[in-house]
Amino acid sequence: MTKKSGSVMYKCSNCGYSQPRWLGRCPECGEWNSLEEIIIDKNKISAAGRGSEISEKQKPVNLALVKEMESSRYTTGIPEFDRVLGGGATKRSAILLGGEPGIGKSTLLLQAASSAANSFAKGGKVLYISGEESAAQIKDRSLRLCVNCDGIQLLCTSRLEDCLDALDSINPLFVIIDSIQTIYSAEAGIVPGTVNQLKYCANEFISWVKERDSVLIMTAHVTKEGSIAGPKSLEHMVDTVISFERNNDDIRFLHAQKNRFGSVDEIGIFSMTEKGLEPVLEPSSLFLTKRSTNQPAGVAYSCF
Repeated sequence: MTKKSGSVMYKCSNCGYSQPRWLGRCPECGEWNSLEEIIIDKNKISAAGRGSEISEKQKPVNLALVKEMESSRYTTGIPEFDRVLGGGATKRSAILLGGEPGIGKSTLLLQAASSAANSFAKGGKVLYISGEESAAQIKDRSLRLCVNCDGIQLLCTSRLEDCLDALDSINPLFVIIDSIQTIYSAEAGIVPGTVNQLKYCANEFISWVKERDSVLIMTAHVTKEGSIAGPKSLEHMVDTVISFERNNDDIRFLHAQKNRFGSVDEIGIFSMTEKGLEPVLEPSSLFLTKRSTNQPAGVAYSCF
């Protein structure tokens, strides 16, 4: 018989209460036959590489008995963004937003952070982590966009360990990483943007939100061909991949290339203005033709 490493505990699957011996009924919630065996291993590292030392034995469950999550989505407060996501950002999901430099990724996420923070119940917070800009630069953008910054916690760093410490202390409902290519950890080297760094740091963030009712949004650089830079496995790790594109200097298109919680056929259309991105409420107007008064009847010109 193989000896188990570590000490044994029994944890209630209903309320989370744990104790060193098995009981037929949980003394905390009163549920019968809910205590399950877990193993405490001091040498065990969690999926996030830190935190809990408890390694739980996972057992199969009857899918028909699994309870559906209530209020499983958070609204970003931007209808076009919410529609592309499938009706809002799903709890415990990771979203990857890619787009060329200067297209407005940071502007979109700062506006979404403000709207989401205002929609949360008291105590809900947003953590905005920037590895590319200083706090003063982001503050200037918020003033230009006239967004409400209440409820937004800002962290300007590229060190993964600082980010994880902030996540544990703040416990935000929305986590924004701008961008994932700038984050590095000493465990994976000291140069940001390498394949190992991207996979390691992204996995740490994703593991953190998967254990909580939080949402992770990471921006990513793109190559000159328009695809997301870095290993393809980064796109497989997340739940949703969104592309932010443009057709001219003012119009922006947001669409999902991958979405585990919604359709990939929805498109969000924005117009870039002095006060940020504004949803285009009547997209059909972009494709209307204008007739020149100096041209004969039947001759029309596109507005593009």
